[in-house]
Formats: sequence, structure tokens, C-alpha cells
Amino acid sequence: MRYLEEFADNRNLSDDKDHLKKLDPYLRSLKLDAIDMAVLQPFIRDRKVKDGVSNATINRALEVVRRILNIAHQDWRWLKGVPKIRMLKEPRRRVRFLRREEADRLIEALLEHMKPIVEFALATGCRAGEIMGLEWSRVDLTRKVAWLDHGTTKSGDGCGIPLNADAMATLESTRGQHPRWCFTFSGKRIHQSSTAWGLAKQRAGIEDFRFHDLRHTWASWHVQSGTSLPELMELGGWKSYERVLRYAHLAPEKLSSVAGRIERQVSRFVDETRRGENVAKNATFTLRSVH
Repeated sequence: MRYLEEFADNRNLSDDKDHLKKLDPYLRSLKLDAIDMAVLQPFIRDRKVKDGVSNATINRALEVVRRILNIAHQDWRWLKGVPKIRMLKEPRRRVRFLRREEADRLIEALLEHMKPIVEFALATGCRAGEIMGLEWSRVDLTRKVAWLDHGTTKSGDGCGIPLNADAMATLESTRGQHPRWCFTFSGKRIHQSSTAWGLAKQRAGIEDFRFHDLRHTWASWHVQSGTSLPELMELGGWKSYERVLRYAHLAPEKLSSVAGRIERQVSRFVDETRRGENVAKNATFTLRSVH
């Protein structure tokens, strides 16, 4: 309860509450210093067997437990130590992205008021909430930049967004429609519609694709176009380099020159060239001697 009160402004608090409700039957009778992996095993087993959820879903709940125990130890001084809460093994997250022609089909299939949002996502890599919450007061079309304030991004930190030509064209197309919000419909701020999104994907013939995959598409296009991973990390506002490593395999041609350093064909060519030169020298020497 203290955690929920002190972190009431946490943007993921509703998810934390849901996890805590499911944990409650297993932990409600225990003191904090009695919670460890052993007492969490029944929760893990039931969530897997009875509820059929993935390891990733279970890990999100375990992360809440670990977070509260760490706060109770470091901030509240309620615990002398913290047990190790081990995460379950998760499969590597996929990287689902669109080819250029697929993106064109999707945009064409969207309702008119949704097209600018998707175009802006593909141009900037911004998330759905960041785009739909973007205000004109945080856009400078002259400098070609926009800002995401603290608390409006996934990390909670503010960041700047450089606007390329596509992003600029998108904002120009919506300018003047509303005094505050950049993306609106019928004079109101747009909120994501799963129904409209799903129908557009069906019309475009695109399967297994979420709105967040537009961000993966943006990042993938960048890497394929020559953007370095450190540059992508800064553009996307990632705090961990590991987050951008998932895109490294999309530009293997960058390592072509490195791969060529051990080419045997080059060595053979050099050897054959040298042998040819030696044969020519010997032949010249013989002819001179005969002459």
C-alpha cells in the first residue's frame, strides 16, 4: 500500500495494481522478509498451468515484487537485505517491420484522420501516446524540431525530436485544424482506435503487426539506410545500447569490408600473381642468357 501511495504518478501503476491483485492470494499472509523465490513458486506454477500465461507476463509481476523489496530495503529501511528474484527465461523479442511498399499500402487503407499519425510514426519513431499527445506548443516548424516533455515518454524523461521532411509535411497537413493538439478528428484529440487500425490492416493485407511495430519499422529503415546504432540509440531515446542491438542484423553489408580481411581468394590471387611474375622473370633471364 505504501508503494502504491508513493508512486501514484507512475505511468505503469495500473499494470502494477493488476499484478499485485494476482499476487495477493499468495503473499497476503507473509511478512516482507519471508518473500523469496520459494514462496513465489506456487504463483508462477498457477499462472503457467491454470492461466496459461507466458513467462514474459509472469516476469512483469516478479519485477513488481523485486522493485518493492528493493525500495523496502534501500529507501524505507524495512529489510536488512533483499533475496534474489530470478526472472524466467523469455524468448528474444521479435523485430517486425514493414517494407516500403507495405507501408504505402497500409497508409492508403487508413481512414483519413489516421494517416498523418502513421506517417508521423514512420518518420520519427514516436510511440502512439507520444504522437496523439503532441501539442503545437512543443513544435517548432522553423527549427524543424519537436519536444516530448517529462512524463510523456515511456522512460519518463523528456527528449527532442528532429523533424525530417516527411514529419514536416505531415505536420503541415494538420496545421490549423486545432489550436492545441497536432492530431485531431472532428475537433477533438485523437485516441487510438483498435477497430479502425485492425480494419486498415485487413484491407492492406498486413498480418501480425501492432501499432508499436511502426517504431520497429522506423528503426529498421534507419539501420538499413546507414544510420549507426549509437545514432539510432540517440534518435530513439533508448537508455540501453542493448535495446538497439536487435536491429544490428539488418545491415550486414556494413561489415563486408571487415569480413573480407580473411578472404582466401585474395591470398590465392596474390600468390598466383607473384608466381606469374617469377615465371616471367625467369623466362626473361633465360632468353638473355641464350642471346
